[in-house]
Amino acid sequence: MTHDLARGKRIREAISRGKFRKVHALAAELNVSVAAVSRWQNGGHTSLESACALAHLLDVSLDWLLLGRGTMDWHRSDTVSPTELQLVQALRDRPAAARSNLIGLVESIPPERL
Repeated sequence: MTHDLARGKRIREAISRGKFRKVHALAAELNVSVAAVSRWQNGGHTSLESACALAHLLDVSLDWLLLGRGTMDWHRSDTVSPTELQLVQALRDRPAAARSNLIGLVESIPPERL
């Protein structure tokens, strides 16, 4: 994985919200060096294996941690509502260009604020 400052920021955020207050303890739990954790926090290279272990240990979504997709807690939502399932099934039957346009349309709608 390449140098990515936004990923480093997400890693720092996940660490600060996690149960590990000391980088040394986190590094020891992951069986990596403190320098490796520091490198990750600065957006430096991390292996997929280390990223998976980090996401699991900190209980955050791997997609969010690495790519910024979804939310930190996205992995906890393991149920798909009937409406979501209907949307997925409808999208599967559409041409790629139509799927792309529909996704763009949905993403342009502001989320509901509760």
